[in-house]
Amino acid sequence: MSVSAADIPDTSILQTIGNRRSIRYFDPEKKVEDWKIQTILQAGRLASCQGNINATEAIVVEKETCELWDEIEECVSGFNVQIINQCSHLVFWLTNLNAWYGRANDGLSSLALSGALTKYHGWNYEFTMTQTVPRLMSFPTDRTEILLRFESGQAVGNSMLAATGLDVGSILIAFGRKPGGVEKAFGLPPNLKFTWGHAIGYPLEDAKAGGQRPRLKFEKLFHKNSYGNPLMPDPAVDAALKDKGMIQEQSPDAGRFAEIDKLAEQFGRDAGVVSWPEREVQRLMRDDDWDFGPAIKARAEEVVAAGGLPDYPEEMRETFQKLMEEHNIDASKYLS
Repeated sequence: MSVSAADIPDTSILQTIGNRRSIRYFDPEKKVEDWKIQTILQAGRLASCQGNINATEAIVVEKETCELWDEIEECVSGFNVQIINQCSHLVFWLTNLNAWYGRANDGLSSLALSGALTKYHGWNYEFTMTQTVPRLMSFPTDRTEILLRFESGQAVGNSMLAATGLDVGSILIAFGRKPGGVEKAFGLPPNLKFTWGHAIGYPLEDAKAGGQRPRLKFEKLFHKNSYGNPLMPDPAVDAALKDKGMIQEQSPDAGRFAEIDKLAEQFGRDAGVVSWPEREVQRLMRDDDWDFGPAIKARAEEVVAAGGLPDYPEEMRETFQKLMEEHNIDASKYLS
């Protein structure tokens, strides 16, 4: 299928960020067009990367044509089997460690030719070749991997926003059931590190997926001049971002639970959602760190009033407390 600029939506970036959701129900009868897949990958290719070394790569898979599908399915966590079997395409994002060691020289040279590396910032050829490039190439592999996985994350983020802008759904999924299984299935050399699985397809659920997910409050995440000094948001800016569609109504909307029950019935799956103990739900709703809107608060009240909630498992209490102590986190808030 050919495509022209007129076929590509002109959704603003702020609206696209607001529209993004992790889609968990894909229409198995609808394939994402090749041009959209290419656009999604181009968005990843154009993400920021230090030294212009281009360390992020990907393998694009379709279930119907991939001979390795059974091996792939064995690696994905159980929660995600339905997702990968219903999505249109599965992208395996990879971090190429050799890009750091083998492409630093060419990457910096390409930036110089592009007008990005200038004498204004102190760049010169002799220092670059006798100090900068040797220092970069001497980094231990574990440090390099951390740096480059961050870049892969930027590429994936770009790609997910591009998908949203094209009315295509996305979700990142874990493949932890069989560690190393993805690399083995594809026969990847040690320098190629599997980073994330990215399911792509047309949403079978509403594209809003019940509303925007709640997050921690702005001032709990961002700090001014020193850590612990809250950076307070300007209400007028937030109001403007709501008008632009970046900040949207929180989940769950009125039809969300009926929608997921209907989807469960359609595919012969269990209906309903998971519930936490009453004490845990009430504690969470009282937690001032969270920016909870009226819809989720009303849902919490409904769940508590309905009753039949599980008990907090004592073995989890012990595990939770142990982990908190190991990381020097005050557990009293969670285990009171």
